[in-house]
Amino acid sequence: MQKQSLALLDQVQEIIKSYDFALTLRQIYYQLVAKQIIPNKQSYYHKLSRLCVMGRDEGILPEEAFADRLREVDKLSSWPDLNDFLKTVKRSYHKDKWENQENYIEIWTEKDALRNVITEITYPFDVTLMVARGQLSRTEIYRTAQRYKNKEDKDCNLFYAGDFDPSGFSIYESIKERLANFDVDIIFERIALTPEQIEKYRLPSDPAKEKDPNFKDFVKKYGDQVVELDSLPPEELRNLVKNVIEENIDFGLLAQVQEMEKEEQIKLDEFIRKGVYDE
Repeated sequence: MQKQSLALLDQVQEIIKSYDFALTLRQIYYQLVAKQIIPNKQSYYHKLSRLCVMGRDEGILPEEAFADRLREVDKLSSWPDLNDFLKTVKRSYHKDKWENQENYIEIWTEKDALRNVITEITYPFDVTLMVARGQLSRTEIYRTAQRYKNKEDKDCNLFYAGDFDPSGFSIYESIKERLANFDVDIIFERIALTPEQIEKYRLPSDPAKEKDPNFKDFVKKYGDQVVELDSLPPEELRNLVKNVIEENIDFGLLAQVQEMEKEEQIKLDEFIRKGVYDE
């Protein structure tokens, strides 16, 4: 392996070590671009892809440090025995943390690759995460409207994180307009990406695609450069999500539900221990 390639692998290792979770290749790529280690060119992305494969083949890079969040194994849940299933039941029980809150919030993003980054924050707070992945179907818009209508006694919020590009803005505006047709009262806020974040973190950009049907409107407002949400450092995206959750949750009420959850988990544990079958 050439000296230049080894030097780049060293940089990849430093990025991997700075996170406590697996990164996608694109996230690593954007971190290298932001640090001005490599230029923001597709040819370098492909070069990095090949190099990371070589690095794993040679044992230089750890396999578990890389994530592929677009491909998942689908299998019906199964257990070796009833005892193991009952243990799963115990681990799976959680109370609705927002049942007694004055607010109800959801976090939305168009990037499925960032699902695991965001759920590190949404799971502990029991917040709904919706991965839009492009324009939503009529069915999904209806289901969303019904979900919010079931929370009409609360102040409802939808926080959106998407690419800074024509499609990213189009998806966000479409969601707002189409949900409004179902007469649901929702406060919308785009938490990422924004021009201020792009400037603050010096995020790498690309020329906007002229074939995009929303190209002209986007260029008039923001110019002809686009930025992917993946380029935002993962920890900063997590902080954005955490901040909007903490701003909208009453920690006193949360503590009450958490205490009830503990009490009910003890009861569940007792029930399971009584119901466990000996092999």
